Amino acid sequence: MSYYESAAEKPEYFYFSKRGDFQTTAHFHGAIEFLFVERGEQEVTVGGERRILRAGEACFAESFCPHSYAPSKDVDAFVLLGERRYFEASFSALSQKQPPRFFRFENFELLKWLYALCRKPCQTPVNAYAVYESTAKLLLAEIAETTVFEEKKKDKQGDLICQILQYANDQPQADLSLRALAKKFGYSHEHLSRILHKYLSENWNGFVNRIRVRLAEQTLRKNTTDSIVKIAFDCGFESVHTFYRAYQKEFGKRPRRN
Repeated sequence: MSYYESAAEKPEYFYFSKRGDFQTTAHFHGAIEFLFVERGEQEVTVGGERRILRAGEACFAESFCPHSYAPSKDVDAFVLLGERRYFEASFSALSQKQPPRFFRFENFELLKWLYALCRKPCQTPVNAYAVYESTAKLLLAEIAETTVFEEKKKDKQGDLICQILQYANDQPQADLSLRALAKKFGYSHEHLSRILHKYLSENWNGFVNRIRVRLAEQTLRKNTTDSIVKIAFDCGFESVHTFYRAYQKEFGKRPRRN
């Protein structure tokens, strides 16, 4: 997954899935996202708040709110995200208020029914849009029955994290050290370190290595002439050992050409 999930920016984007294994590094997108835990436990970080969700609990990520899900086992959960305009009519009816980041949710019978409805093939894009918009309305109506909605809050630190993630994703070969980033974005090294630790689910060096190793993997599949070591250095790694270790951690194997 990209740290800027551009797929979620497609017109009329809608994704609804039931999953038993969750792991997404910190990312953001313009879509609205919900996670509902039916069974087990799931560690999440949303807008700099880190919590362990248990059965009957849920989280909400507003547009361009950095969020991540830690690796999990023995969890059953639903994730739903869609273009913001599916939800706009409901937000408008609720005086532009929205769910809190964390809340209780126990009507999984409704959730399963909506999930089954969304999985049925639609004959036309118009029909699909109607189904997804109705799903968003019913879901928000159910949440509003048991949860106090709140005013949307401006999150300046979250906006900064989005800018940093976008920059790192676009410029993986650049100097992405904390000192370089602090100078670029106009903050002290210590302040930026605290914010990144708050919003990300892993340390910054590990995060950067993950970006670079994914770029290296993509390059390996396309570039059939340059050596693996050259590709590693071109993708921003300064040490062959660091590259091999990061690759093994990310993909569970050593890099090689197909």
